[in-house]
Amino acid sequence: MRLRFDPAFSQIMHARMRAAENNVLLLLSVLLGLATGIAVYAFREAITFFNETFTLWLADEVLDPVVGALAIVLSLALAGAIVGWLMNRFVGEERHHGVAGVIESVALGGGRLPYKKIPAKAVASALSLGAGASVGPEDPSVQIGANIGSWIGQGLHLSEEQVRVLVAAGGAAAIAAAFKAPIAGVFFAIEVILNGAFESRSFGIVVLASVVASALTQALEPGAELGPFNFALGSPLEIPLFVPLGIFLAFVSVAFSRLVYWQHDVWHHRVHLPRPLKTALAGALVGLVAIVLPQIMGAGREVMNEVLQGTTEMSVTLLLALGVAKIVMTGVSMAGGFVGGIFAPALFVGTMLGSLYGHILVSVTGLSSSDAQAYAIAGMAAVMSGVVRSPITAIMLVFELTNDYRLILPIMLASVTCIIIAERFEPWGLYLLSLRKKGINLAPGREIDLMQGVLVGDAMLKPAPMIKPDATLAELRDMLRRLKSTSLVVVDDKQQLCGIVTLSDLQRAYKPGGDDPLHVGDICTRDPATITPEDTLWTAIRVMSQRDVGRLPVVKRGTREVVGLIGRHGVVRAYNVAVQRKVQDQHTQERVRLNTLTGGHSYEFYVETDSPMIGKRIRDVEWPPESVVASIERDGRLVIPHGDTALEPDDMVVVVADPTVAEELRNLFRHGGLSPSTGRARS
Repeated sequence: MRLRFDPAFSQIMHARMRAAENNVLLLLSVLLGLATGIAVYAFREAITFFNETFTLWLADEVLDPVVGALAIVLSLALAGAIVGWLMNRFVGEERHHGVAGVIESVALGGGRLPYKKIPAKAVASALSLGAGASVGPEDPSVQIGANIGSWIGQGLHLSEEQVRVLVAAGGAAAIAAAFKAPIAGVFFAIEVILNGAFESRSFGIVVLASVVASALTQALEPGAELGPFNFALGSPLEIPLFVPLGIFLAFVSVAFSRLVYWQHDVWHHRVHLPRPLKTALAGALVGLVAIVLPQIMGAGREVMNEVLQGTTEMSVTLLLALGVAKIVMTGVSMAGGFVGGIFAPALFVGTMLGSLYGHILVSVTGLSSSDAQAYAIAGMAAVMSGVVRSPITAIMLVFELTNDYRLILPIMLASVTCIIIAERFEPWGLYLLSLRKKGINLAPGREIDLMQGVLVGDAMLKPAPMIKPDATLAELRDMLRRLKSTSLVVVDDKQQLCGIVTLSDLQRAYKPGGDDPLHVGDICTRDPATITPEDTLWTAIRVMSQRDVGRLPVVKRGTREVVGLIGRHGVVRAYNVAVQRKVQDQHTQERVRLNTLTGGHSYEFYVETDSPMIGKRIRDVEWPPESVVASIERDGRLVIPHGDTALEPDDMVVVVADPTVAEELRNLFRHGGLSPSTGRARS
């Protein structure tokens, strides 16, 4: 029976399957937004609790009558000791601080985060902020949301790509909940967490999680975080005056970033104290400065609001002192071991120094219509842009924090100017700089890797060279020689993985003529890292790099049954395969386009379970010159065929061909074992 259908049939089927996946992710994004909103709300309540406990009760009521001004010093030192103990006991050393670790996980680790540590980190962060350390709430909030997303993705055994999307959505929801800024949360996920790798398929998931989290937070805590304000420029001629502000704050941003890492190096290489004592020392230093400048404690949201509202008159000297002290004490707090972020300190510094610039400008130019607070708002966005290098996030965050959209041009001008100048002196933002110091260089956006199109099953050595754990070392030596291999997979009688043994293991352990000979099970590496045939080769390369090993046993998904071994030689062979496939794919695409333009039709054939076509590779079938295998539908999913793709039972094979070779195709399938009734052609 001949049926007509669109040549884009395979693309439609592929789109439907991806739509089903997206529907599941959209549902998960709603749950993620709700969970993140609740978690961030609880986190903020914990900050309030610790503030009342350590600042209002311990410092003001208990210690102040005894030690006077030193009360805040002792309170912060005690809080620092507790934070240091919590981090040392329950978290341990981390490769990267805060959001940088999330970025690395999304880019290189498939979005898999150590979510079991997040409760302890959240408590330590709430204590840091509540007691008055000079850090912000957004880094811990982002980690809370990102870890919830990673927990959901890992718990449901989603693909790495889906887990990465959920991690980004969790980060967006956290920013939306922490600042009541859903738009800024979305752009934060795209600019920072995904490092500019925008995909329309993940955009809706990120937006939905951000909106749900923000809506929940605003229902629990109505009103804007700052403001509302009523600023307006006296004249459009004032807009160019924001360019010098951007230039000035560019140097401030560079100094801020460099000082934070200078402090980090000093505290890690020169302050040799146990972690609790180190954090206690940092708390005492912040407390000493807070005796003179109490405004620098915590996130400083109330102080920023007072400056922007103009309810508290601050001199130029005080604004400068607050800006400089905040930069220094933020570096001390973060390097000393307190847990928090850089967003709020950057906004604080921008507010103080922007207001400083506004006051000086008004006094010098005599423009009475100029509003110093307008320059403070532009300063907020500029410093955050310069420090984090996320200009769209910064601009949208300031808009949503202040609930005032009338200063869009000055804010954009100051932010862009700040970034242009700052990048000439420090090309990387604080998060990417943290990664680069660890040797991780992430280019903005997403590169298409050839190895992402090759599966481990295509490149692995099969069957894997195996040996039993009770084999002697002499037997191991002989087998390595016979197979000309440097490693063997150790398996039990049921082909279940026990470990992996290498030539180096043998050389270290082998003693000719020993009275008590060892066995393979005694020297092999137990519980090695594994990979499955369905994983991409890029995943295997990343695992080998992370574990610093040259080979990985390949096991069936969900089991310990060994089906192969992938090593460096397999990677090299696979690269050549990937190059060939790339050329072949381009050629196939051109042929499909040509067939479409010249009136080619699609023909569909079903492979029965007893068909001799089963196991035949695409390259081994003599297809008519005017035809190409476009797709294979297998187990409800679309398979893009390559020359090495073998046909399997119940495959639905779609061939694009000229109508003149339709009968030849039918004969081909009949000769291949398909009866006329099983080959159904549609044109």
